[in-house]
Amino acid sequence: MLITNRLMLRTWQEEDLLPFAALNQDARVMQYFPECLNLEGTQKLLNLIAAHYRSYGYGLYAVTLKDTKEFIGYTGIYNPIFKAHFIPSVSIGWRLAAKHWGNGYATEAADAVLHEAFKRHGIKEIVAFCSANNLPSRRIMEKLGMIHSVAENFIHPDFAHAKGLSEYVLYRVSADDGC
Repeated sequence: MLITNRLMLRTWQEEDLLPFAALNQDARVMQYFPECLNLEGTQKLLNLIAAHYRSYGYGLYAVTLKDTKEFIGYTGIYNPIFKAHFIPSVSIGWRLAAKHWGNGYATEAADAVLHEAFKRHGIKEIVAFCSANNLPSRRIMEKLGMIHSVAENFIHPDFAHAKGLSEYVLYRVSADDGC
């Protein structure tokens, strides 16, 4: 568990399934993905999250508001499994309910995860990637001190068929960058 000023990042619980499914069915939240996830797709994702954590000892945390314990999304690190020039690597990601956007929660949670990755897990570099059109996520990456190189943009193999969503940007940050 990680605790920040306003958030708790914790392991997933059964009661997270329905609010996570609602988040994954929100077209605003999923606008940079080819489709929303239904309840079954969300359960499959939770199964993958749990398996990843068992394999690597780190993964995606459920994020809740510290004061109310309300589930608001996820943030964490994981090992991407698609084919790209930067894999194998460890990536950071986040997804928050739209009603909680604009409060700095994603940056706050991701900053805590980066520190844990570098200090506790000894990871030397973290990458982040998103659709080139996803300006809100790109701003978070930049707030975290991550660096983008245009030369590392790529076509995401899982979204190559998704019109307007296939071009991805890659950002990097290393433990030596002061995190």
